[in-house]
Amino acid sequence: MTGLPQNFPVRATTLVRGARQLLTLRGPAGPRRGAALGELGIIPDGAVLIHGGKILEAGPSRRLENLTLARGASEINAAGRVVMPGFVDSRTQPVSVPVRPARRLEAGAQSVLEGMARHGTTTVAASACAELGHPAVLAILRSLGGLSGPPLDIIRDYYVTAAPAPEFQATHATYAEGICAEVLPLLARRKLAVLVSVDCEGVEELAARRILEQAHSLGFRSTIHAGASAACVNLAVEMQAAAVVLDRVAAGAIAELSVSRPVCTLLPASIYHRRLAYPPAPALIESGAALTLASGFGFEQCPTYNMQMVISLACSEMGMSPAEAISAATINGAHAVARGHLCGSLEPSKAADLIVLNIADYRELPVQFGINHVHMVVKNGHVIYREGEVTSWTGQ
Repeated sequence: MTGLPQNFPVRATTLVRGARQLLTLRGPAGPRRGAALGELGIIPDGAVLIHGGKILEAGPSRRLENLTLARGASEINAAGRVVMPGFVDSRTQPVSVPVRPARRLEAGAQSVLEGMARHGTTTVAASACAELGHPAVLAILRSLGGLSGPPLDIIRDYYVTAAPAPEFQATHATYAEGICAEVLPLLARRKLAVLVSVDCEGVEELAARRILEQAHSLGFRSTIHAGASAACVNLAVEMQAAAVVLDRVAAGAIAELSVSRPVCTLLPASIYHRRLAYPPAPALIESGAALTLASGFGFEQCPTYNMQMVISLACSEMGMSPAEAISAATINGAHAVARGHLCGSLEPSKAADLIVLNIADYRELPVQFGINHVHMVVKNGHVIYREGEVTSWTGQ
């Protein structure tokens, strides 16, 4: 481990108090749309009472400090700082190279996950790409399952691309048939994945539809990677996918997305790195579409998993407000991976996943870009990261 303590000693009850701004993100049960995307549920001088890894209460410090359970609780003093939910990064590929020996694979993935945690991510969707081949995908998904928990919750995703899998060629007529007959039932039986994602720009539409239908029948949630394809957006809406990943949005698709179930996943850091045109986030928000922001780390050679930088780019390059970007990177990210009832906001009964930032106002987050503002990360009620001191050099 590098700076993320395991089994950090805390009492069963913890009070985070004195936050200059507590961003609760409390609101409706579903993903935030329209004006609701900009509502952060801010409590000045706020506090969060945690017990057994869950949030018991979030409210003014003065009120929570007087609760019976708060007496004798261990305390985290957040005075002068912003406290908010941990980021939910709904699209990453921590392992994107041909599979290595298990220990090296786990060590590499662990290093990436620790880096994510230090930058404030507490829940992450991690994809294993089918193009690596069936044995490698299974090894990656098993390894990710073993890593879930300390430090992050990992939502495992089987990502289907256009690359043929040689092991299916002799026994199945098509690539899609092999995935439907062998891979998906195995993943469901061994509980190796929760999500199934399909790159609908690379996979032929009939094949994509067949894979998604089989995934749904087996209880998987689905994500469609639409890129810039209007036909893929239509498929995502028709198949009631949990999320649709967009590079660009055709004008005709905005109206369809405005009333659809899928959460629209935007990847500003990936688009910036690939020098593409940004999608029309303000138009999508105004239409009523649900938006989430993800890093896209590991996909399309996107080199960053820093969700603070993703928020900054969403504001400076896509025209989102700081409040909209924060909502999109937390509660809507949780809904994109079917975890909106468990995380993404600081509300009673949800996981105590929160971050303490070295800023006095949430609007500073996107403005001071390229800086890690995280002072502390709390995951399931445990402090998993604490900002360290810079020591002086006294030698010659």
